[in-house]
Amino acid sequence: MLLTPIQTGLLQRLAQVPPAVASAVQRAAHQAQPAGAWSLRTLLIHLLAVDTEIWGARLRLMVQQPNPQWLWTEPDLAAWEKRFAALSEDELCAAFTRARSAILDQLKALDAAGWERIGTHAVFGQLDVAGLCRRTLEHDAEHLTEMLRRAG
Repeated sequence: MLLTPIQTGLLQRLAQVPPAVASAVQRAAHQAQPAGAWSLRTLLIHLLAVDTEIWGARLRLMVQQPNPQWLWTEPDLAAWEKRFAALSEDELCAAFTRARSAILDQLKALDAAGWERIGTHAVFGQLDVAGLCRRTLEHDAEHLTEMLRRAG
């Protein structure tokens, strides 16, 4: 399928996040971390969990159901941290890259009608697939900005 320039741009931006996160984590790993804030590991695990439980799951629902309805939800971060406790930061970055790649594969498989599918979020209202991608990128930016700040 031929993608629109907007769709192509969204895919490119979504694909750029994992390497940017890995670079920021690598640079921030040896810096003092702010007291009381999430650790770099926790930020990484959160991004991985949200890609898996939120963005990827919502995209699947949009494809499978007409106008799925979503409440605000957060992954159980303690459970995710326990699940990935043995992984290094590099391994967590690789897991995040795989999770994001799965979302990109889902998006690339959509035809024009697939990109027009919608879902309704309790806070954000009605979103089409591109809107869900934009929300994903906003969430990414929030946490990547924090990682970059820590990296100096």
